[in-house]
Amino acid sequence: MPFHAAGIHTETSKESAYYKMISSYTPSIKALGYAQKQAKRAQEALVAQNANTMLIAAMPTSPKGPNDKNAPKPLRGVEKETQEILILTRPHTRTIALTHPSADQVLEVLETCRIAHFACHGTSDYSDPSNSGLILQKSVGPDEALVQDRLTVQRVSDLRLRYAQIAYLSACSTAENKAAQLSDEVIHVVSGFQVAGFPHVVGCLWPAGDSECVEVSKRFYSLVLKWDQSAINEVASALQAAVMAIRAEDISMPLNWAQFVHYGV
Repeated sequence: MPFHAAGIHTETSKESAYYKMISSYTPSIKALGYAQKQAKRAQEALVAQNANTMLIAAMPTSPKGPNDKNAPKPLRGVEKETQEILILTRPHTRTIALTHPSADQVLEVLETCRIAHFACHGTSDYSDPSNSGLILQKSVGPDEALVQDRLTVQRVSDLRLRYAQIAYLSACSTAENKAAQLSDEVIHVVSGFQVAGFPHVVGCLWPAGDSECVEVSKRFYSLVLKWDQSAINEVASALQAAVMAIRAEDISMPLNWAQFVHYGV
């Protein structure tokens, strides 16, 4: 439920949650406490190791899944999103950009990265939410045919990451659990990244448009990268500012901008 978008959305009204508060969600009180502890541990580890790496995993196109009639639609904004982020991040951090990576390639880089950005499709498994995840790809067989590879909630939550601070999941429905029998539990891709050690996770409650994904991520990183490490806990503020800028351009259409949410501290 997008409580952060509650209110009257007109050009003259300030009677909305966006004007009254900075919103941040948590799967549970226990998860919030874990995120707070991880934020402190990650900060100490980063200072000790001078670790400052960012991962960008981009999937402008995706192969068809085993039970799909058609391949997921191309994400036409992913290449622009990747380039805009690279322009912003490379002066500040070592950035590893992977296009069409496999889950194993991503997991290897996650072990040492501070920020992870995913520009790809997300998918929900109605019967088993732990099998929900981000759609990547891999090659199989002697002809190296490309098949869908899924970075699942289960695989992510099995990680224990030392340096992780921010995961940005620019993918559809990463903060959504569609399994009716688990409706009172929060098992989705965002919570998987929190369990893995990311104290800040940005996700989407429903699919976002290509242009909105590009603009929100660009504005978000332009703010985050201006701050020193002592301001890392202002991630929710950065997301709100980025969304507010997009909201101002299309204030009467919350479905175009209210899907972006912050989970964590």
